[in-house]
Amino acid sequence: MAKRNYYYLIAGLPDLSIDQGKLQFGSVEFREYVKSQLKSDDYQLIEWLFLPYDNQNLLSLLTQRDDQWNTAGIYTRDQLELAITEVVSPDKIISDEPSGVKLYLKEFITMFFNEEELMPAKNRDLILATLYYREAMKLKNEFLREWLEFEINVKNLLVYHTAQKLSIPYDSELLNITDLANSLLSKIGRDVGEAAEWIHYNKVTQLAEINEIANREKSVDLLRWSVLDEMNLFNYFSIEVVISYLIKIMMIERWLKLDPKTGEELFRKLLGDLQSGYDFPNEFSIKDGKK
Repeated sequence: MAKRNYYYLIAGLPDLSIDQGKLQFGSVEFREYVKSQLKSDDYQLIEWLFLPYDNQNLLSLLTQRDDQWNTAGIYTRDQLELAITEVVSPDKIISDEPSGVKLYLKEFITMFFNEEELMPAKNRDLILATLYYREAMKLKNEFLREWLEFEINVKNLLVYHTAQKLSIPYDSELLNITDLANSLLSKIGRDVGEAAEWIHYNKVTQLAEINEIANREKSVDLLRWSVLDEMNLFNYFSIEVVISYLIKIMMIERWLKLDPKTGEELFRKLLGDLQSGYDFPNEFSIKDGKK
């Protein structure tokens, strides 16, 4: 099947650089801009990149955290609250319209209420992320599937190497979805098995050795940027180019929001709370953006 082409949309997009100091529009504005120009099934691929924000919004509702609502998600508070009601108390639904949320979100809601006492707080994000990625890996678009697999592998390798460096467990903290994750979980001693055969294994391993957190994060994003370019080498005006452009906007957006105080937060996010309440060694403490 021939790919759809969006000549006018893509030809009119400004160039992007990971180091640029400002954006003409953010990711949400870009999403709204392309909504009327993409075919419905292509636009749904764009929405998948925003669902992690909905994951966090759902967790905030379920755990009654006082987090600020992230408006970058594709669902409103009413929709997510209705989804919870649809699972927990369907007899109390007064709306004629269903919530319309993705099935993996309802699956997590079911798991949350069935296993709340057995689901450690630090594992909830990982469980929900795993459900998200498993569902996304079923998408028909090969480009997006390959990109998400790359993202999963990078996340897992960074967690693995950081845990190895700190001599703390990592088994229950990996996104156990890809072959690379299976290799890391079944490794014997220092031999990571088939994981080492992944084309980006050596590069990500090198980046994991960078101790300064901001530099490591930036280096990883540079790798992500170059991988996107490689994946799009023979795509010119297709939805894959639009997806890549959005991902790059998200990367730039993140760096524009960062300040020196976020170093330790980035580190803790990278670890994924490998050990609840873990006191980090002095060499990993961040002060004013420096070690």
